[in-house]
Amino acid sequence: MNNTPIYIISASSDTAIAKLTVILQTLDLNISTVNIGEVSSRPDGIVLLDVRNLEVDQHGIAMQSNEISRKHHVALVNVPKDSINEYICVQMGIKAAFYSDIETDQLLKGLRCLMNGEWWFSRKVLSQTLSTLFESMPYAMSQPTTTPPMTEQLTKREKTIIKLVCQGAKNQEVADNLSISPHTVKTHLYSIFRKTSCRNRVELLNWAKQHTLTYQLMV
Repeated sequence: MNNTPIYIISASSDTAIAKLTVILQTLDLNISTVNIGEVSSRPDGIVLLDVRNLEVDQHGIAMQSNEISRKHHVALVNVPKDSINEYICVQMGIKAAFYSDIETDQLLKGLRCLMNGEWWFSRKVLSQTLSTLFESMPYAMSQPTTTPPMTEQLTKREKTIIKLVCQGAKNQEVADNLSISPHTVKTHLYSIFRKTSCRNRVELLNWAKQHTLTYQLMV
């Protein structure tokens, strides 16, 4: 596993990043420092994302995490204590959250877990997240096999809108992001609600959480 690329993304070059780099070097890992814009073009690996100075969502999670986690395993570093929702991190496929006050020995253990393809969260967080997954499975298994899964019925644009809505974006913000009109956003949302059997944004958020769990934890 030592050949797995490790990418450090940070807007800072202070003692915290220097310490992290030294620790990684002691493990004889393949390390490189990259920027957010170029990491998607790099070979699959592990991204250590320094969350300082980054915009975060309503759960305290860096907005860039979701996009990066589609290709790489993501671990958040230099996380302020009690600033993020770890359950949502797991649902988004984030493998670890290393807090700014973490001891060196714990950081080493966490990094080894990442190299072995494991998660670095407490048993409570992982157990509760898996329980949510299993609760959603009976419903999915009871559906007729001739009916395509809802996620397959959704268009690419509709999936993008779901992602933005779950990040807290309002209709106008979605419209601005996708360069479409608010009226078109409403039309897409109507279709999304119909396909997912959701009545509002809260239900859509819960629906998205369940399906994110299914794909992220079973990959």
